[in-house]
Amino acid sequence: MVQFKKEEKEKHLYEYEITIEEEKVQEKLENIYKEASLRVAVPGFRKGKAPRAILKAHLNQNFIKDELARSLIPDALSKVIKEENLTLFGEPDIDLVTVEEGQPLVFKALIVEKPQTTLANLEDIEVRKYKVVIRDSDVEKEIEGIQKSRGLWKEKEDLPVETGDMVKVKIEDKEYAVMASFSDDESVLSRVVIGLKRSETGKFRPQETGADKPAEEVDFTVIEIMKKEIPELNEEFLTKLNPELKSLDDLRLKTRESLEKWAEDLVQIRMEKEAVALLAKKSEVVVPSVLIDHETKHQIDHFIEHIQKDGMTLEKYMEITNTDFESIEKDFRKQALWQLKKMFVLQEYADKNGISVGKEEMNEEMERIAQRTGKEVEDVKQILEKNNKMDDLMDQKLQQKLILDILQKVKTKELEEPINIDQWKALEDPEEEMVE
Repeated sequence: MVQFKKEEKEKHLYEYEITIEEEKVQEKLENIYKEASLRVAVPGFRKGKAPRAILKAHLNQNFIKDELARSLIPDALSKVIKEENLTLFGEPDIDLVTVEEGQPLVFKALIVEKPQTTLANLEDIEVRKYKVVIRDSDVEKEIEGIQKSRGLWKEKEDLPVETGDMVKVKIEDKEYAVMASFSDDESVLSRVVIGLKRSETGKFRPQETGADKPAEEVDFTVIEIMKKEIPELNEEFLTKLNPELKSLDDLRLKTRESLEKWAEDLVQIRMEKEAVALLAKKSEVVVPSVLIDHETKHQIDHFIEHIQKDGMTLEKYMEITNTDFESIEKDFRKQALWQLKKMFVLQEYADKNGISVGKEEMNEEMERIAQRTGKEVEDVKQILEKNNKMDDLMDQKLQQKLILDILQKVKTKELEEPINIDQWKALEDPEEEMVE
């Protein structure tokens, strides 16, 4: 028989103290000793024949306790969860209280119940549909980018380094390439090389590596300077770009069509993000603080790892941005709460509307990946399974289905006033508008 006491720590967070009666513990203990006697060799006795007292002396008592806990706790916990009609989120944290022979087994389980979610009415949600216009200057800028992307690097003769040049330098016995560019930090290599000629030397200061004292200056020698030559917009360029292009006007027309399609896709993606963000914001869900704590820590750890890859410590980042850890943690906590709320809202929406991803849909998705990558479907499947990415692919497919379903059911308001690309880029991300 299992007895338990329940304490509500906060909404959807409970601590259960669960007691397994002594008789059940003793019964399991007999089985453990019986199995151990058949496996453990005791000098002077055949396996299974050693007296209990002598057998116990040859067994690690932690092993006995671990076996008792491993064999009794899952079943006891399952009975309590069923009796309490709980829907768990994640695995409970288990803390052993009493695990001794001749006594009931007592343990505590900290359980996070899946939060109840009240979805907002989609008919009360309205998303904005922007109209993005493509200007002639946007087209010319895009064509200029196409020209630059097809430029060729040519070695400069006896001329100094200018911004945009590719510079090869030698540091001790190794060679490195750097793109010359201006920086607020006058000691970085990309800025120091500007103005130097081939064979000339200089000094730069590497980025900090986490040490308290600044890095020492490093000597380098310029061994090669290359400048990108941009091709002219002539008939030869157009032919290489696309044989169907007969004139510069053709290129402008094709470029405009491409940019307009790109703008349409951006508007669609924003509408999808706005629909999901509004649904999450208007829905009601109480997220347990223990989940927010865990997600906040995860995001901060990821952020620290990211800035360390750029050679910066958290302390240096706080100094540069004139902030403190409390402020950083507060911002990440807001993000953590938002991400968790959105996750629970989408889960509830999927359950309520019976939206899932079937085996056939997964096969179709893998076929698309196979066509895109030039691999066989079975090879794609094996790669996904080997890298534990199959669930990620299923989640991604489910997200797509949920978003499209939500967008079809919300109201759409077409904005009459068109905006250009610069104005579009200045718009705040829909999710950032919702995070409080």
